[in-house]
Amino acid sequence: MQKILTCAQMRAADKYTIEEKGIPSETLMERAGSAIADEAAKMLEKMGGRRVLAVCGGGNNGGDGYCAARLLLARGFDAQVYELCEKFSDDCAAQRAKFTGTLHDTFPEEPFDLIIDAVFGTGFRSVPEGKFAEAIAAVNGSGAKVLSADIPSGLNGDTGGAALAVHADRTVTIGERKFGLYLESGADHCGEIVRADIGIELPAANYALRFEAADLADVFPPKKRNSNKGSYGRAGILAGSRLYSGAALLAAGAALRTGAGYTQLFCPEGIFEHYIGKIPELILTEMPGEEGSLRFEEGAMRRVCGACDALAVGMGCGCRRDLYDCIAFLLAQFRGTLVLDADALNVISEYGVDILREKACRVILTPHLKEFSRLAGASLEEVRAGGAEFARAFAAEYGVTLLLKSNACIVTNGKNTSLAAEGTPALARGGSGDVLAGIVCALAARGVTAMRAAICGAHLLGRTGVLAEGESSEYSVTASDLIAKLPAAIAELIAAGRG
Repeated sequence: MQKILTCAQMRAADKYTIEEKGIPSETLMERAGSAIADEAAKMLEKMGGRRVLAVCGGGNNGGDGYCAARLLLARGFDAQVYELCEKFSDDCAAQRAKFTGTLHDTFPEEPFDLIIDAVFGTGFRSVPEGKFAEAIAAVNGSGAKVLSADIPSGLNGDTGGAALAVHADRTVTIGERKFGLYLESGADHCGEIVRADIGIELPAANYALRFEAADLADVFPPKKRNSNKGSYGRAGILAGSRLYSGAALLAAGAALRTGAGYTQLFCPEGIFEHYIGKIPELILTEMPGEEGSLRFEEGAMRRVCGACDALAVGMGCGCRRDLYDCIAFLLAQFRGTLVLDADALNVISEYGVDILREKACRVILTPHLKEFSRLAGASLEEVRAGGAEFARAFAAEYGVTLLLKSNACIVTNGKNTSLAAEGTPALARGGSGDVLAGIVCALAARGVTAMRAAICGAHLLGRTGVLAEGESSEYSVTASDLIAKLPAAIAELIAAGRG
């Protein structure tokens, strides 16, 4: 697994290493510069190039760039520096003084094979202006390969926001990975991410984690021979309406493929016949309905509570008050794990989010950013600017596990936070969220904790997208294709655990 830090946590780790562990800041900068030079040399050697330009600011990120340029010069590369500042941090000034190569005060016109981007570090929070904006535009338009030092200049290290930022082919992240490398625009600006361990020690803290396949393999342990379908949990899907009938089948199909012993689809009368025979393995149960949508009836909801270990609600249901009443009843009476997705989230936003405060069940919410902004009563901009901390605070306040869906998913229960960054733009298609809800529900039905079910679910969905894309293109993948790739994605986890 990988640690994912906020910029403040990384700064605290730097300070702790320098002040408590006695490693001088200049030593850490020398190590960082060496790591950047190593990656630059690899890129240059692969392309058969030798000309490299380091574009350096005046802070410690710039110091890393000056150091890397000096070390590349010593290796025989034609390393030059375009310097943007006249004032420097102490460590940056010391590295600049050691550099004996060519210095430019304007962006050189001659071509370079590689540019090292060392303008801004993770502390940058504004929009690049003036000569800094011009330098970033020049880097992006140079035609050279680009290696960013720690983070692409202009990218927000916590949120991944970027009004104007360097587009890197590779990013050497110093110490530990930061949220902004993966969230929002980070995934489009960082290129390949390489971590450089330069000996920064972390003070005791609750850092976010990114789990890799081997870390999640225990979610699928070998099945005991002395077991039966009752050993693997009962997953329920309460979903569908006349307008959005397919969502229920996508969620239920995903649950079946994720290993629940039983999968039961609860759908409203008026469209029940539509589902007969579509997926032979499903248990079908007709629920009270009105005009092709779910109608609340206490007796029927009590039967749902008794039939499931985990229940996913909301996919394709439509935004009706009856759905909100069903959710309120389930929160009070259900004793399993309740996965709330899509229209379940929309009606909670419309009729009152405070019903989440008192509950008898474990709750997993699976909103995308816009749905989450409505739940939190905040603008989309505030949600994006708040990053992982905003999500964590919401989960803590309402006592839920939150799976916040985006190009990288934040998973948090208010105490622990994880980042799931598997996937592809192929997932940007209607129905992907329904598949995710079914996966998470099946995992929870099998007894996997809410937090781990959400983490593993996000990982599996991402991998199905990658696998499906590999057989077509990112434009052609459908939600049904994702379900078809679930067995292969699960097999990957199992193989990683055994390898």
